[in-house]
Amino acid sequence: WYQRRVRGKLFKVPGPGVTGGLTADSLTLADCQDADIYNTKESVAKVDTEEEYLCAFIAYQINKVNGEGIPNYSDEAEATKRYPDFKKCVQNVIKWNSESDSAEFGVNFFCDMNAEEKGTYASSNFGGESGFGVGLGSSSQTPNNAILQLLGDKFKMPEPSAADGLTASSLALPDCIDAKLYNTEEVLAEIDEEKEYLCAFIAFQINKVEGEGIPNYSNEAEATKRYPLFKKCVDYVNKLNSETDKTEFGVNFFCDMTTEEKRPYSSGNGDKYNHYGEVILGSSYDGGASDKDDAAATTISYIILTLTLANVFFSF
Repeated sequence: WYQRRVRGKLFKVPGPGVTGGLTADSLTLADCQDADIYNTKESVAKVDTEEEYLCAFIAYQINKVNGEGIPNYSDEAEATKRYPDFKKCVQNVIKWNSESDSAEFGVNFFCDMNAEEKGTYASSNFGGESGFGVGLGSSSQTPNNAILQLLGDKFKMPEPSAADGLTASSLALPDCIDAKLYNTEEVLAEIDEEKEYLCAFIAFQINKVEGEGIPNYSNEAEATKRYPLFKKCVDYVNKLNSETDKTEFGVNFFCDMTTEEKRPYSSGNGDKYNHYGEVILGSSYDGGASDKDDAAATTISYIILTLTLANVFFSF
């Protein structure tokens, strides 16, 4: 009774028709206040029963931030309207976290919005397409816009004309972060479609090491210039790997360079540079000096994405 009276202005309990018959009396309301119930990957993964969804929904209302998203609900009818969207959001977050090791997804203020309400947050980056900018709550699409907001300074998309018409909206960007997409012979050999080249190119940019090779690109024009070089590199590395069992070739920071840009890295072999400059393109080849290449391809650290409550707009 005390908790309901004190906190009643901050939350409303939805009607039993959408909660499997549960009411406030079905819960221990004192246990349904803390945002920790839903705002970490570990805690949200434990939400499974109707009681747990309802308890998280109450805590979600209590912890709303003034000025962000939907205000605290005015009556039971609105809570009844919002609860199914919230449940769907939590289910999506759990699903996405179970499918990705590269990104951590979480509940935020989009979680109780309907599609029309989320549409006002649509990003102009996607030309007003209704599939984007609609938040985390009720779509099965991947939140590409969150990746663009968090990592937009680390990668740029090439023009669609250079990528067979593909754009950011053609990809699931959270799947295009990890260097594992291109840094072994096995995964590199699987790249044969435009989407796979483009996804690997994004990961290649994100995992650039400061001070090595070409810096992160400043605009679309530079990405458009570098993308064909990267594709050629991947194809060439795959060709080299298919022709020998003694040396493993791999993508490295030469992979988006022109011949002139690679020239300063020449070992001074004169005319031989023209040949080895091409081999260096995306490989760690040492000129055949050893059966097992000692000049290992550049090791690139992975970027781990953490998206927490209300820190970023999760957008599709």
